[in-house]
Amino acid sequence: MKKLVEYILTFSFFIFPSAAIAQQTIVTMPSSDVLPGGEVILKQSNRYSPFGDAYASLTPQVIIGTGKDTEISVGAGTTIDDRTSVKLNLTAKKVFKIKRSARFTVGGTLSPSLTEGQNPDSMIYAHGSYLCKKTRTTLTAGGFVGGRRQMPSLTGVMIGIDQTIIPNKLRVVADWVSRDESWGVFAAGLKIRPEPTTSITTAVIIPNNQEDRLAFSLSISKYIGKVIPEPARKEKEEKENL
Repeated sequence: MKKLVEYILTFSFFIFPSAAIAQQTIVTMPSSDVLPGGEVILKQSNRYSPFGDAYASLTPQVIIGTGKDTEISVGAGTTIDDRTSVKLNLTAKKVFKIKRSARFTVGGTLSPSLTEGQNPDSMIYAHGSYLCKKTRTTLTAGGFVGGRRQMPSLTGVMIGIDQTIIPNKLRVVADWVSRDESWGVFAAGLKIRPEPTTSITTAVIIPNNQEDRLAFSLSISKYIGKVIPEPARKEKEEKENL
């Protein structure tokens, strides 16, 4: 655990020129990827728009596999525009594996503000994904119920595609999330893996309304490995120390 804390403290000082949902994602929507129990990923997600009232958002986070195809993540998103606001991002998801090529995922996120006295943002979602092995394409589609500064009230759909170009090196990704006041938000980009434990996602986010602005996102994920010991192993060690 001491090693995990040291990694988190070091990672929290990384500043890269976006705050996505604090978990493993396609671009902006949650993916069906899940960590084995005890394994950890450190992720820095960022979004920047130089247009109109320019803004930037920075979200360091830690993603932890909790076993039985579940994972949780904790992060803190800082948005900088005409003022600075900070939100805590808490998420959890459960993945049900259906044979080898299909998965069903359910999850949720809660984002209370740390700088303003207001109700938290929230979202509950469910989606299915299918991997076509011949083309190395993963298709994901589902729906969500969300609320901004209130209990979930908005319903919508999400669709994503993940296309492998070079195995374990390069993928093309895109997703679309609907919204109540527009035709939704489309995002597309690349996932690059320069080495086995590091993944970089760079993308452009295109809103379909007049109020939101075109934005660019960059996220860097670092796989740390198995940091938290399994409960059974921990209990065994405790008994041996008695």
